[in-house]
Amino acid sequence: MQEIAPIRPVELKDIRLAVIEEGPPPKHSRGSVILLHGWPEIAFSWRHQIRALADADYHVLAPDLRGFGSSDRPGGCENYRMPALVGDVTGLMDAFGLEKATVVGHDWGAIIAWAMPFYAPERLQAVAGLNVPFHPRGGTPILTALEAAYGPQMYILQFQQEGRCEPILEADMERTMRFFFRRPRAGSGVGGGAFSTPDLDLVGWLQQPPETWPGEPFLSEEELAVYVHAFARSGMTAPLHYYRNLDWNWHDMARFQPPGSVPRIRHPALMITAELDGVLPPRLADGMEAFFDRYRRVDIRGAGHWVQQEKPEEVSRALIDWLNDEVV
Repeated sequence: MQEIAPIRPVELKDIRLAVIEEGPPPKHSRGSVILLHGWPEIAFSWRHQIRALADADYHVLAPDLRGFGSSDRPGGCENYRMPALVGDVTGLMDAFGLEKATVVGHDWGAIIAWAMPFYAPERLQAVAGLNVPFHPRGGTPILTALEAAYGPQMYILQFQQEGRCEPILEADMERTMRFFFRRPRAGSGVGGGAFSTPDLDLVGWLQQPPETWPGEPFLSEEELAVYVHAFARSGMTAPLHYYRNLDWNWHDMARFQPPGSVPRIRHPALMITAELDGVLPPRLADGMEAFFDRYRRVDIRGAGHWVQQEKPEEVSRALIDWLNDEVV
């Protein structure tokens, strides 16, 4: 298993986050990079990139996001709205004495990363997203659009009611993690894992026999145990609150992107897609370049939703090449 620095608590203004720090001190590095994980992940999901970036002389911070892993889990859905999530990122910068940093996110971490140019542009050096592309604020609330596209069984819609899905996801955490962390089967040419189920009814598919689950396992037993332990500790309520604020965040974004406006992002940006991600296929990033002054896209072939873990060398190289060429 990839060796990385131990995770440790860092006190911010109103919350304590567990953070992995690697690489040379900020003043002696090529720059600071903050890695934000998705759902259901923790900072450990960046283990390969943490080491690679540190070896390339970057100062790296990878937190367990609020509500996940060893970080604090404030009660109340309202504590997981975008201003708080961005505030945690800038709070980390303050705690480590950083004026600016490059923010890289996967899945939910990418949603936070793409919000940074609006909520905290002055603290952002550059921004990168994995799997989740940047989209301008649309004219329809997120949940309404998702139901129209996929139907009410779609997992994000099921997650909206607190207490509905938690008992199922938490009943056997090892089974739940085995269900989610799967990749496309070699040579299958299709997606793999929970996010490639045809109807995106993840809760229903989790309860089916494992031999029916799409894709194949890719984590070692030791790696899987890290996730099992983390989510057994944190539970699922706080992590699911991220999804319960999608519409709130959509409404709040109107102050940065009023109806009819076209956003323009000046910071250097990188989009990394995964060819076989069932819920976030590369085509969703088509046209993104129109909203950026300095934009690069890298398509990773043969990877599903967990691209930085499935294809670690390719993702690390894409990040380092971009940082060296466009950011430093």
